[in-house]
Amino acid sequence: MIASALPEACGQARGLRPKLLKLLVCLGLAGLAAAGLWGYFTPAPPPPKPVVSSGEQAKMESLSLTEIEEGGQRWKLKATKAEYQKNSNEIRVRDVYLEFYGADRQTIYLWGQEGLVNTKTRDLAIKGDVKLQKGDVTIYTPEIQYFQKERALVAPDEVILVSPLAQVSGKDLHIDLTKKSLVLKQHELTKVKVEKGVL
Repeated sequence: MIASALPEACGQARGLRPKLLKLLVCLGLAGLAAAGLWGYFTPAPPPPKPVVSSGEQAKMESLSLTEIEEGGQRWKLKATKAEYQKNSNEIRVRDVYLEFYGADRQTIYLWGQEGLVNTKTRDLAIKGDVKLQKGDVTIYTPEIQYFQKERALVAPDEVILVSPLAQVSGKDLHIDLTKKSLVLKQHELTKVKVEKGVL
């Protein structure tokens, strides 16, 4: 009885092996198909943001700088936004307001849209609807530069000077803050405001 049942059980086991193998292969293929569909419908992760070393660049919401030399203030700068570039020793600034202090204690006020501060030389470059004010004289120019060694403001492009009595236009304006002198190297036009009954 036992001897006759053994070959029959072995035959059934041999018949189950191919079915079991087919079932495992089908399950494996179904798993691969599901993984492929999951990868297809899942969006790719966003590319990583470029990493900038904090030692190379720093952004600031506002900035206030003062240059002090020989115990006195030379200039004071305020900006609403700033970005420090360590590699070039520069600070890029936006919405700039400056005060320059002359030898006679008079102050020149300056406004501009953007600028550049060299932290090594302490030179400045301001551009974008630049406006300077000293006493009752207002100066308009697209760009102006400050050279620390010479203590000079230089506007190489078009310049318009407006005072209560006259309006002067030209190019290449030099303001020496030490000697208190103003030179317009290329004069173009002068308009004199005349009161009624003077001429």
